[in-house]
Amino acid sequence: MVEKLENYVETYINNEQNNNQIHADFTEKTNLIPYLKSHRDFIEEQNLGFGDRAFTYMWFLILNYVKDNNLKGGLLEIGVFKGQVISLWSLISREINLNNEIIAITPLKGTIPLPSIFRRVLRRISKRYNDMVKSLNHYEYIDYLSIIKSLFKNFDLPFNKLEIYKGYSTDNSILEKVNKKPFSVIYMDGDHTYDVVKKDIDNYSKLLHQGGLLIMDDAACNIPGTSFWKGHQSVSDAALVIESLGFKNLLNVGHNRIYQKL
Repeated sequence: MVEKLENYVETYINNEQNNNQIHADFTEKTNLIPYLKSHRDFIEEQNLGFGDRAFTYMWFLILNYVKDNNLKGGLLEIGVFKGQVISLWSLISREINLNNEIIAITPLKGTIPLPSIFRRVLRRISKRYNDMVKSLNHYEYIDYLSIIKSLFKNFDLPFNKLEIYKGYSTDNSILEKVNKKPFSVIYMDGDHTYDVVKKDIDNYSKLLHQGGLLIMDDAACNIPGTSFWKGHQSVSDAALVIESLGFKNLLNVGHNRIYQKL
């Protein structure tokens, strides 16, 4: 019998013991489903993403929830990196026969490299630059698109069904495209500075259908728990506004927080 997200939500208490236990349980349960374990093993072996093994099982529960409740609209990831999450979505969708469109917003490029002397100056005068450094918003210059395609190919997943919007979540051209689309799930893992995370929440949360799920990565610094990394304070603080926008925090898995639009 497949577990349901609702089983955890119904008994969830946001305290240290519960948050630690859920993280441990989800880590173990990822390893009990062969295709989930295979995907996570490959991601770790090939250095294709961050996050925790527990999140793999979290996504298994979330996508089954989308199917069981017939939630309409696409699955949107903001901040793709090397394709870990979108490939996992595609893999789970194939296994459970879920047909929701998968959409990704990502620049597909590294951040601009600067000579060390300029970096030292920026550290002295630029709050935004220091926020970016603290938030790990620096990425190497590599061919991200080829890496994502290779990952999909390794698991024989349909890359041609994926819709990638190349750019930043705050780009007007990107916003114009996604504003025409409703979503059942939105996963925010883009820019980690407070101002941009707040803008992403404001811009994208309204695109969710009622009952849809908003998952915030790196957002657990303000909740109890001791056995997992909590993410970034900037993201965690920006996430404090979410419930005031008509959302309920259903569950927290490590530094991923799951909200539902009421």
